[in-house]
Amino acid sequence: MTPQDEQPDLDRLRALETTGLLADPAPPEFAAICQTARERFGVAMALVTVVGEDRLVVKAAEGTDLREAPRLHQFCGHTVEGDEVLVVPDAREDPRFAANPLVRGRPFVRFYAGAPLHYVRHVRLGALCLLDPRPRDFPPEDRAELERMADSVAAAIVEREFDRLAASLAH
Repeated sequence: MTPQDEQPDLDRLRALETTGLLADPAPPEFAAICQTARERFGVAMALVTVVGEDRLVVKAAEGTDLREAPRLHQFCGHTVEGDEVLVVPDAREDPRFAANPLVRGRPFVRFYAGAPLHYVRHVRLGALCLLDPRPRDFPPEDRAELERMADSVAAAIVEREFDRLAASLAH
């Protein structure tokens, strides 16, 4: 890994520390967005995740009680590496994920779509993701809608940061 490859990870980890997203409760908007996404796309699960150094933390979820997982081999770990929606039509057929414990065991994930949570510039904190035990396609219009929903999650993060800054300046 080159220093250029490591920089987005370092920036993400600094931003997660600054925002407190790894430790603090999530803004209530996250749960509402998960519920809307699950219903809109007809999937078994919708999650908002943040990707730490070695773990993935679920900040809000609909359809699962998953709260944390090792980062290694996780879908969202791959999602934060790019700017586009990551779609895995059938995880059992994808060599990156076929051995993933969430694919091989409960909840038997086959389909994944995740939109990165863009914080600032090239910093992607995590993902708004959809999971389902059935393989499926995800057309461009669905990708665009998932990106818009992810932008709403990112906006809630920025708004929370603005409120925290305003409160600290008022004191």
